[in-house]
Amino acid sequence: MPMIRPGFLSSADRIELEACVRRQREDHGIARRANAILLPDDGKSCARIARFPYLDDDTVRGWFKSYRQDGRDAQRLRSSRYTNAW
Repeated sequence: MPMIRPGFLSSADRIELEACVRRQREDHGIARRANAILLPDDGKSCARIARFPYLDDDTVRGWFKSYRQDGRDAQRLRSSRYTNAW
């Protein structure tokens, strides 16, 4: 699978995702996904990102794909479906 190119987030999207990561009351799973979307925008590979929070690199790629298709709404929908996985 090709590497995700850095700089794919708009400034507004980046600000929103950074706020999500920093909000103390944000659902942990959503904040975790937001962080996994921010890191490839900074140039980190999915495999490298996956090592830090003990994720599978395919999981990071899946979150990226969902975000690209549906934006932040995809994170919320996935979180409600997979709450028991966290």
